[in-house]
Amino acid sequence: MIGEVLSFGEVAFLTFQAVVEVIIVCLLGFWAAKVGLLNKTAQKQISALNVDLFTPAMIFSKLAPSLSLKKLFEIFIIPVFYAVSTGISYLVSRAVSAYLNLDEYESNFVTAMSVFGNSNSLPVSLTLALSYTLPNLEWDNVENDTPEQVASRGILYLLIFQQIGQVLRWSWGYNTLLKRIPTQPINYTEENQIGDAHVTDGYNNKGSTVTLGDEVADASESSSIKRPGSAVSATTPLLASSPAGSTDALQFSATPSSEIASGDAYAGNIFTKIYNRFMGAMNPPLWAMLASVIVAVIHPLQHLFFKDNGFVQNTVSKAISELGAVCIPLILVVLGSNLYPSDDILPATPHYTRIVVGSLVSRMVIPPLILLPLIAVCVKIFPVSILDDPIFLVVAFILTISPPAIQLSQICQLNELFEMEMAGVLFWGYAILTLPATIGIVAAALSVLQWASPPPVASG
Repeated sequence: MIGEVLSFGEVAFLTFQAVVEVIIVCLLGFWAAKVGLLNKTAQKQISALNVDLFTPAMIFSKLAPSLSLKKLFEIFIIPVFYAVSTGISYLVSRAVSAYLNLDEYESNFVTAMSVFGNSNSLPVSLTLALSYTLPNLEWDNVENDTPEQVASRGILYLLIFQQIGQVLRWSWGYNTLLKRIPTQPINYTEENQIGDAHVTDGYNNKGSTVTLGDEVADASESSSIKRPGSAVSATTPLLASSPAGSTDALQFSATPSSEIASGDAYAGNIFTKIYNRFMGAMNPPLWAMLASVIVAVIHPLQHLFFKDNGFVQNTVSKAISELGAVCIPLILVVLGSNLYPSDDILPATPHYTRIVVGSLVSRMVIPPLILLPLIAVCVKIFPVSILDDPIFLVVAFILTISPPAIQLSQICQLNELFEMEMAGVLFWGYAILTLPATIGIVAAALSVLQWASPPPVASG
C-alpha cells in the first residue's frame, strides 16, 4: 500500500495543484455569474441537466466496471462513520453556540453549518483529482489496482455519504435546525396557504403537499442540487410532492376495514404504498447506482460493457463515459456561480460575526481535531472493511474538513433567515479556508497511511 515516501512539501505541492485546478474552474463560474452569463435560471437549468444526465453517466462509468459483491459488503462502515462524525459535530456546535451566547435560532444555524458538510461538488472534484495525482493510493486488497479503480471507489464512498446527508438535510435540517422564524411571514400561493408562521413539515392537514419542490428548483444551486427526484435534490421523499396519480408517500393511515374487499386487496394496497415510497425515493443518480450494481454482479453484462472490446463497449459504454466526463466541470462552474453575491439578500443580524465565526469553527476547526486522531487510531488498530483502503482515508479526511454544504443556502432562502450569514460562511469557507485546509488534511492522511501500514518484512 505504501511505496514511495513523500515529504510534506511534495505532498503539499501535489495537493495544491489539485485544489488550484478546482479553484480555476470555480472562478470561471463566478465570472460567468458576474457578467450575467449564468443567472439564477441558467444555474437551475444546468444543475437539472447535470443531475438528470451527466451525473448518472459519471456514476455508471465509474462504478459499474469496478464494483463487486465483496466491495458492496465492505462499505458497512460508512454509515457508522457518518453517525459518529455527525454526533461529534453536533456536540461541538452546541458548545460553541453556548460559549458565544447565541439564541435558539442562531444556535440551530451554527449546528446546521457544522453537521451538514459538502459531500458533493468539492469533495468529488478533489477526490478525482487526487486519485490521479497522489502516489501510494493503491489498495492491497485489489489486484492490479489502478488510479481509475481508486477514483471509482472514492466516488462510491462519497455517493453513500451524499445520500445519507440528503435525507437528514431536508428533514432535520429543513424542519428543525433552519426552520422559519415564527415572526416572519410565509410567502406561499393562495392554493397552499398555511394558517400560522410555523413550518414544521411539508404537508398540510389534509395530506396535500406544499409546493416546496418548485421553490427549491427556483433557489440557487451549488452543485447538482435542484429538483424533485434528483440525487442531490432539494427535495427528498420527506418533502417532495408525490408523483401525479400516486398516493402520498408519507400517508400510512390504514384503509378502513369496510373498504377492504379481501386480504389480497389489503396486501396489494400495502404493496402499492411500498412501491410508491420506493419510487418517490429514487432519482437518476440512484438509478445509475442500481444499474451499476446489476451490471457488476452479472459478470457477462460487466464483460459485455467494459471488457470484451466489442460493439457495446465501443459505442454505448464510450458514449456514457463521455457524458460522465462533463459532470465535474459543470458542478464546479455552478458552484462558483453560486458564490457570486445576490442582490436580493436579507440584511445581516446583529450577531453576524459571531454566527459566521462559530459556524466555521464548529465545522472546519474543532471537529477535525477530534475526528482525525480517532480515524487514525481506528485505521491502525482495526484494519477491517475499507478502513485500510487509502482512498477511503483520504475521502474521510476531506469530508471532515469540507466547508458547509452550499445546498443549505437554498433552505435559508426558502425559510428567509440568516441569508447574509450564509453568504459569509460560504465565502470564508470556500474562498479562504479550503486551500490551506485541504493541503494540511491530505498531508495528514498520507502520514496516517504511512504510520498505520505494517513495516515491510525483511527478506532472507
